[in-house]
Amino acid sequence: MKLKKPFKSHSRKLKVIFGVLAGFTCLCLFPLNGVQAKEPGAVSSASRGLKVGVVDLNAVFEKYEKRKAFDTQLKEQEKQYQKIIADKKKELVSLNEKIQLLDLGGEVRKKEEENFEKKNIELESYAKFAEKNLAKRYKDYFEKLYTEVCKEIEDIGKREQYDLIIKKEEPELHSGGIAELQFKVGIKTVLYHSDAVNITNQVLDNLNKKYSEVSKGK
Repeated sequence: MKLKKPFKSHSRKLKVIFGVLAGFTCLCLFPLNGVQAKEPGAVSSASRGLKVGVVDLNAVFEKYEKRKAFDTQLKEQEKQYQKIIADKKKELVSLNEKIQLLDLGGEVRKKEEENFEKKNIELESYAKFAEKNLAKRYKDYFEKLYTEVCKEIEDIGKREQYDLIIKKEEPELHSGGIAELQFKVGIKTVLYHSDAVNITNQVLDNLNKKYSEVSKGK
């Protein structure tokens, strides 16, 4: 019975979550004409030229301190689950050794075998629960994290009068098949941009600064 596989694969699932979230959102668009019309001295995009920004969302997720802290929490939770599962497996091994010493067909052995099957089912059920719970916590957290990141990008867009902020994607092109390669090529939305329009570090700095201030206040 293999029970540790779900836990070892959580990091890979995490990358898939990033890919799916990024894939569903190809553009972050912030039209600011209404804001500019209300602000004194604001100029239209036609007169000042189109202001565009680019954000590497993968880089933001990877370097956001809040995300790193949550990863640490989840790893600790995973270790706790693994310990409980290991203890349950040891209990089963011990019980099985005890059963082997009992007389075949005896009433005592029959009861212990039933007890063994019950504990084995409980172990499998707990392993599935642990895997499902970890996956749900990752999913729920990264949905919130993604919303938070997009809100920060939107705030920068409105505050600094950007007309358009685009998601940059740098997929790893090494793949096992043509279908996977086509998918990775398809999610790359920015083929070229100058360094001048890259606001990834600005977004990341703002997020980490806010997280640091909140953490210190706890």
